[in-house]
Amino acid sequence: MIRFVLHRPRSSQNIGAAARALANTGAGTLWTVEPIGFDRAQAAKLAAGADRVLEGMRVVRTLDEALEDCVDVVMTTGRPVPGALDPRATARRLLDSAGEVALVFGDEVNGLTNRELRRAGAVATIPTAQKSSRPLAEEKLLALLRKRAGELLSRVGFLNPQQPDRALDELLQLPRRGRATQREIEMLLAALDQIGRNLR
Repeated sequence: MIRFVLHRPRSSQNIGAAARALANTGAGTLWTVEPIGFDRAQAAKLAAGADRVLEGMRVVRTLDEALEDCVDVVMTTGRPVPGALDPRATARRLLDSAGEVALVFGDEVNGLTNRELRRAGAVATIPTAQKSSRPLAEEKLLALLRKRAGELLSRVGFLNPQQPDRALDELLQLPRRGRATQREIEMLLAALDQIGRNLR
């Protein structure tokens, strides 16, 4: 059995997406280590049809807890590492192991540290597509970002109550000009949600 371990994930939506991927493939179980500001409702939005995986997700406080009882551990990185496995070799190694194994992913911003990577039985590099080939954010996602940003900025007194739309329209030009990807907007939404919770 493969444990898919998300180490300190920052986005509840990404946890939901991981749950959906596991539900679709039946590849293994989902573990999270100290998920930052985890919001199950947000995760559920991207976990359509994956409630069973999300409900069964193991949440632990340390990486040691997530890896105990594993006979092999492969950690992932986007950085070039000598001798790193490619995705095909990674799958073959994990599937051929006799016993519980783990595939570990770092957080969405910094990934796993070099110190953490040294604990792995093997390191795998996950090729990342160029930004231009990633799916761009759809208008409905940008509209949701505008709505959430408006709510939060109104609460902190940033927006002019008489003309809130002007500032929001200008702010929304930033992700449009930058051709923001769906994942980037989802991360911004997760950050806004966390800030909103902290202001309560």
